[in-house]
Amino acid sequence: MNWYRLEEMIWQQVQETVPDKCDLVFLPVGTIEAHGSAAIGTDNIIPTAIADYLGERFGAIVAPCVNYGITRSLYGYAGSLTIKPENFKNYIYDILQSLHDKRFRRVVIVNGHGGNNAMLKDAAYDVFFHFGLKIAILHWWTLCADITEEVYGNPGGHAGQDETGFVMAIDPKYGVKERYDSQLAYTMNAGADIIPVPGSVLIYDKDGRGEPDFDVAKGKVYAKKVMKRMGDYLDDIFARWQRFFPDKA
Repeated sequence: MNWYRLEEMIWQQVQETVPDKCDLVFLPVGTIEAHGSAAIGTDNIIPTAIADYLGERFGAIVAPCVNYGITRSLYGYAGSLTIKPENFKNYIYDILQSLHDKRFRRVVIVNGHGGNNAMLKDAAYDVFFHFGLKIAILHWWTLCADITEEVYGNPGGHAGQDETGFVMAIDPKYGVKERYDSQLAYTMNAGADIIPVPGSVLIYDKDGRGEPDFDVAKGKVYAKKVMKRMGDYLDDIFARWQRFFPDKA
């Protein structure tokens, strides 16, 4: 199936394609923040790769990634950047409205960063209420939590085995094992909020498991399973949208 990156198209191609040949666009969203010894753009690199896979699978258009998001607990680390939540929400709203104005009927946001979750949901609700645009927001690490347990034997974590493995499966240069220090890992405790968080690898397993192992082969297995799961999930969502909210000619 033909698929396209929006920024590589010319406007006439968009006009000829949307919506009659394609009414679906994927929008990757992330942020820039510390990820242990993995790239600070991990939250953008992973959703962009997922969006490219899904764009090809569904013959859709992939919009450019929104690279800046809401960074909070890790803002204290060098290189971490943030956007005020209200500005982020309004920016996402404007992008979604623009996609609606250009006659897309379905948008899938592939989110790579947990700090974005609430504002993405608020912006999506507002756009749906005002314009009727169908929007799915996919938080890949939550949607595929059971795959993390299957492949790694633990819940994973920020810059842990799962995220570092995934980003290195895209390109091994995105992880630097030689710069890793186990002191970078901090086991999160629901009973405390520590600002800034004292570690750029955040472990969610009660036994402290999940530090990155920089295993590219395992990361490739994990990434493949995650991408397939997300595509299978969307097959069901799209079918249900068509059944309950069919597009009117």
